[in-house]
Amino acid sequence: MRHTDGQSRQPTAFETYLRTGRRPLQGVVERKFNPWHDPEDGRFTFKGQGHYFAGAGGNARGPRGGVRRTALPQDEGDAFLQETDSARHQREDDPQDPRNHSIYVVRPGESLTRIAARRKGLTVKDLAWLNGISAAKPLRVGQQIKLPHQSYLDDGKRAYQKFLALSYYMDTHSGQLPPDPANPPPLASQILDRDWRQEIRGSYNYYIDAGSRFRRVFGVVTLAEAPIRSRKSQREVPERGARDDGGHYIAPRFKGPTDWFNHFAQDLHVNRGAYRVMENGWYKEVAAGKKVFIDIKPIYPGASRRPSEVAVSWLIDGKRHFKRFPNEASDKKNGR
Repeated sequence: MRHTDGQSRQPTAFETYLRTGRRPLQGVVERKFNPWHDPEDGRFTFKGQGHYFAGAGGNARGPRGGVRRTALPQDEGDAFLQETDSARHQREDDPQDPRNHSIYVVRPGESLTRIAARRKGLTVKDLAWLNGISAAKPLRVGQQIKLPHQSYLDDGKRAYQKFLALSYYMDTHSGQLPPDPANPPPLASQILDRDWRQEIRGSYNYYIDAGSRFRRVFGVVTLAEAPIRSRKSQREVPERGARDDGGHYIAPRFKGPTDWFNHFAQDLHVNRGAYRVMENGWYKEVAAGKKVFIDIKPIYPGASRRPSEVAVSWLIDGKRHFKRFPNEASDKKNGR
């Protein structure tokens, strides 16, 4: 690994942990919960791929059919290979740890499918594996089943999403870590923030991402002699709420197109208030013979298609103005 000045350095323990799941601790190495690794570079793989690194001794079958690696001379001092099953179960991230599950007593007529449905994201296969039983075997009334806590499942899901996001970032950045490796950009934003397509309508350039979300429009404001609206596009904007209008990024009076990407779910008070006041200002300036150039960018929460706010920048004869419009009104007076 290199510093920004080009000099080589050893990766930190944290960087090693993020890339490989292995944590250097006092001269030994401890492995994170994911046992599947590529033997060539040590990076995580998906279940059933690469090798299953767990347990000491010769080749043996892993708990889900993987092949355990034969201990090698360079493994001397590897804390995980020397760890016993009972000690491994005491780690906080282990599903067998009593802190991560409760005991559920089977009632008449219940099955693993019904019990698994009590937890969001829990599969019958994983519940059966946790309890060391066959998913096809009927349960007995009174039988005790280990049922993971929802918080444990949610933490695991978040960790997995971060792993996918980190892996995708490194794959698309020549193996480089993101600026904050512990909090890589969400996978959805990484995918949606690149490879935008362009749509040109009159003097306006629109950009749409891979998730069919409008991301930006810029161009010179022109006035329409006969404004044209699309009530259908206004009605069908994604995620439109009861307090929303079918708003326009570029209004019909400025020759805004009737295409779907020029419309969005906009808080009715903002649309009919502050946003309209700004547009009225544009109209007066253009009517007075001035040149108005605009640049509009919506800001989305996660993968939502309803923006949480809209950032608008505009130039009037070269003088810049900027305003953010939250897509919700704190009260009816906001923007009116």
